[in-house]
Amino acid sequence: MPYRSAQTLSYLAIGGLGVMGISRLFSAVLGLAQVIAPDQSLDLGAGEESPVWLIAQGLIALVLLPAYIFTIVVFLMWLFRVYKNLEPLGAGSVEMTPGWAVGWWFIPLANLIKPFQAVRDAWLESDPDVDESMAMFSKVKGGAPLYMAFWWGLWIFSNIFSNITNGLVSTAGDTAFDGYIFIIEGLLWTITSLLAIFVVRDITERQELRSARRGEVRPTGPPSPPRFDQDDQP
Repeated sequence: MPYRSAQTLSYLAIGGLGVMGISRLFSAVLGLAQVIAPDQSLDLGAGEESPVWLIAQGLIALVLLPAYIFTIVVFLMWLFRVYKNLEPLGAGSVEMTPGWAVGWWFIPLANLIKPFQAVRDAWLESDPDVDESMAMFSKVKGGAPLYMAFWWGLWIFSNIFSNITNGLVSTAGDTAFDGYIFIIEGLLWTITSLLAIFVVRDITERQELRSARRGEVRPTGPPSPPRFDQDDQP
């Protein structure tokens, strides 16, 4: 099975995460504006007014939904490719198949732990500096970086927070109160997206470097034509 670079998928995943992070940051800024000036409204005509912040947050939500779906899809495609690469990269102790590395994300309760294990193992088994003769002991040598655990903890907490507060925003009707929720939620998801970018970038770079050191990277162009010196002529 040949090595196939995950760089293109990583760029797409990072792009999606970037859009999500920036959108959430804008949402937090708008939330701060809601707290400072909650009574701002927009004249819709016919004597009707709507809170300007509600309209602005709605526009951000329109960007977030397709960005979220796109990011989830390309992230899982990237993770599947990364796991497929572990065999040609000579990984020593892979506990999951590429299919299960993706499938665990959709199984309730198990998706609180198993997806993180999949990402952590991908990082460990892509180590470009590991001695291949000792590859089976790569997990014993150390764990994943601290930021990766922090990313996963924030991912879980952000999802729980969003699920709880979505109902509060829709029913409370207090613009300033909603603003505080948007501030907290926006900052949580912005940091989570930034850490996820580091995860994707670092694992991809480790695989590229490991592949290069194993001699998997070869020139894509045709070989140079042979050169003959005059002294070689008969």
